[in-house]
Amino acid sequence: MSNQPPTAAELGLGMDVRLSPEQRVDWDNWTVAPYNRWSFQRVQQLTRTARISSSPEPVPLDVALVDVGGVEFADMSGKATNVESMLERTWTDGFLVMHRGRIISERYFNSMRPDTLHLLMSCSKSLTSTLVGVAVAEGALAPSSLLTTYVPELADTAFAGATVQQALDMRVGIDFEEDYEDLNGEWRRCEIATGWREPDPDYEGPREMVRYMQTLTDSVGPHGDVFHYQSILTDALGVCLERATGRSFVDFFAERIWQPMGAEQDLVTIVEGSGIAVFEGGFNCCLRDFARFARLICEGGIAHGQQLVPVSWINECRYPNDALVDAFARSEYGEALAGYAYHNKWWVRDPQRGVIMALGIHGQTLYIDPDREFLVAKFSSQPAPVDIAMALDQVRGFEAIAEYLA
Repeated sequence: MSNQPPTAAELGLGMDVRLSPEQRVDWDNWTVAPYNRWSFQRVQQLTRTARISSSPEPVPLDVALVDVGGVEFADMSGKATNVESMLERTWTDGFLVMHRGRIISERYFNSMRPDTLHLLMSCSKSLTSTLVGVAVAEGALAPSSLLTTYVPELADTAFAGATVQQALDMRVGIDFEEDYEDLNGEWRRCEIATGWREPDPDYEGPREMVRYMQTLTDSVGPHGDVFHYQSILTDALGVCLERATGRSFVDFFAERIWQPMGAEQDLVTIVEGSGIAVFEGGFNCCLRDFARFARLICEGGIAHGQQLVPVSWINECRYPNDALVDAFARSEYGEALAGYAYHNKWWVRDPQRGVIMALGIHGQTLYIDPDREFLVAKFSSQPAPVDIAMALDQVRGFEAIAEYLA
C-alpha cells in the first residue's frame, strides 16, 4: 500500500479566484501545508523575484541509472523500511543521487518536472556561503571583521561587536526567535521585511531588510558563544558581501558560480523592497542544478577544469574545530543531532569525515560525502517546517544508498 501523500493537483490547489477558500493559495498561507505542495514550485507567482542567468552553454550530466528504491535501512524507530517508502512518506517533490560524477537516480513527484524551479528554503544559506568563500579568498571580505565594518547602519543594534565569522557560524547573541508557525510573531515581521509576505493594511513596520535589522536592539548572550539558528544572520552576511565587493549578489553569483558550473536553468531569488536578494532562504532552482552545485562542492570547488571555489574554503566548511563542535552540542539542536556541528552555513553531518549538508525547512536537503564521491539533492513539501525524525530518516536512507553503492 502506497504512503504517497496527495499531490497539489489531487488537492485542487491554486490561485484561481474560482477556487474555494480552502483550495486557494495566497500571501498568507503559501508557506504552510497543504498549500506548499503547490506554491514551492511557483514562488515567482507569489513574490518579487530576480533572476540569476543560467549558463549560455549548459553542461550535460552523465547518467547511469541504478534502481535504489529497494535499498533497505532501519528508520529512527528501528523499523525496517526502504528508500522507496522513505521517498513516499517524506513528501518528496524531486530526488537525485549522484555517484562518481554520474546521476544514478532521478525521480520527480507532485507534478514536478526537470525544468521546474523549486524553493530551496535555507539551503540558500549554503549557496550564499560559497560566494562568501570566493570573496574571502580574493581579499574583498574578512571573516574577522565586524559586521558593522560593512553595514555601519547596524552600529546601534544588537549586531554591534559581532564578526562576519560569528554570523557564518550562527553564533551572534541577538534576540531573534525563529518560530515558523507563529504567524503573529517576530518571524512574521522578518518575512514582511524580506519580501515573503504582504503586510496587513495597518502594518507600520519596516519593509526592507536592513531597516528591519536596525530594529533588533536586544541581546540574549555574548557573541561567539553557543550556536543559535537565526536566519537573519545570513541576510546580514549577504549585505556585507554586496557592500564589500561592490557588486550585487545576483551578478556576482552568476559570473563566478552559476554560469561556469554549467547551470541549465536560471536561479530565481526572492528580493525584498529595495531589491536585495533574500540570502537566507529565497533561492529557487531546478533539481539538476541543485545537484550541479552539490557536485561542485563534492569535487573540491572544481567544475569543468576550473577552480570556481577555493578548496581551502570547502575544507574549512567540512572540518569544524572543537570549539564549533562544542558550541553546537550546547545548542537547541545538540541533543537531537548529537555528533553534528555547524560551520560556514553548512550542517556538518560527520566532523571527522567531512560529510556536510545544506538543510531547509519542509525537507529541502543536500547531502555531500566527498570521500565517497556521493551526493543527494532532495526537494520536498513536508507539512511541518521542522521534523527532526523525518530529516534523520532521510539521512539514514541516503547513507544506506551510499553503502549499497560502495
